[in-house]
Amino acid sequence: MSDMNTAERIRQELSALAKFSATEKGVTRLPFTKEAAAALNYLDKLMQEAGLTTYPDASGALHGLLQGKGSQRFVIGSHYDSVVEGGAYDGIAGVVCGIEIARHFAPQELPFSLEIVAFNDEEGVRFGGGFLSSKALLGELQPEELQNYRDTKGISCYEAMQEAGYAPERLSEAAWDKDKIVGFLEIHIEQGARLYKEHLPLGLVTGIVGMRRFDIQLTGRADHAGTTPMTLRADALAGAAPFILMAQRAARERKSPDVVATVGVCEVKPGTVNTVPASVHLTLDVRSLRAETRDAVVVECFNVLEESAADNGLRVSWQEKLSVAPVNMDEGLRERLRQAIHEENVSYMELASGAGHDALPIARKLPAAMLFVPSKDGRSHCPEESSRPEDFSRAVDVVIRMLEDWSN
Repeated sequence: MSDMNTAERIRQELSALAKFSATEKGVTRLPFTKEAAAALNYLDKLMQEAGLTTYPDASGALHGLLQGKGSQRFVIGSHYDSVVEGGAYDGIAGVVCGIEIARHFAPQELPFSLEIVAFNDEEGVRFGGGFLSSKALLGELQPEELQNYRDTKGISCYEAMQEAGYAPERLSEAAWDKDKIVGFLEIHIEQGARLYKEHLPLGLVTGIVGMRRFDIQLTGRADHAGTTPMTLRADALAGAAPFILMAQRAARERKSPDVVATVGVCEVKPGTVNTVPASVHLTLDVRSLRAETRDAVVVECFNVLEESAADNGLRVSWQEKLSVAPVNMDEGLRERLRQAIHEENVSYMELASGAGHDALPIARKLPAAMLFVPSKDGRSHCPEESSRPEDFSRAVDVVIRMLEDWSN
């Protein structure tokens, strides 16, 4: 099992990685920025110190390989990017835990290789997509698609990759040979309060919600707020309001905690107190464990959007930035983890994930599993995000036990 210093080493490494941030408040580490490059250099050093052979790929992911017998691989990983002013544990803790697991096995030879991956742009915050590295590794992303994803400055993902020294035209070379991968595992903070409220140190994930994300533009006309009659206005914000309320109502009326809808961005222009809003930029994020429920919420929201746009004399355009179906975790890997959890005598619960993870697209093509550790007060995507190093160490121990059992 992991040594007595594992928890302290995890704490120190996460504390060091939290400093690679564009903001003093929380952690802001967006893809293809200097902060991301600094974090990647630090992770490269950690991987090499743990005995791994490292190499980057064209998506900005970092791989660390511990060679075993034969050509098959077991992959452990999570992402190193963050949201704006997020926490110090989301994603990156899973990378650090993966390195700790590989450190344990470095002196020995497993029947398969261990591949530790630090995925890039899982969050989709900068360019509006998400799962960049995981999709590239699955062979599901073409270089020309990257031109369609742009940040708030108009820089495309393709251009940002080039600026950071990557070769987006070689993206297809990153794809795994999926026949040689026996499984994928991601350790992650729960980002909810179920484990924390139950005082449980570990969660075994049963499935992950599917999600759809949209970028929406409503265009009206700027006019004087004092001299333009209400009947002559093309108020973009007034047109957006029913859509925002419908996102709330359509999800709530399902009366199921796994169905959620969020309008996370509402940018109004020109944004002055005495001008009728000329345009509104919105986003919509809808998630559910059931694809048909997720899609029904989307349809209801867009029906209201079209009706409201017509009523207010607005032009509406939208683009779907992400669509990922819900998935179940692999039962074979889950059973291996259950056995290891029992052998380690760790209390746990089985639960579904309401957040998306790199394991989501991967589970559609490969056997995949996830372990959760508690988030203090259920907080995540905020500076207050916190999880205990001891819980990460327990997760590391469970995975080590599982791999040792698998090898015998």
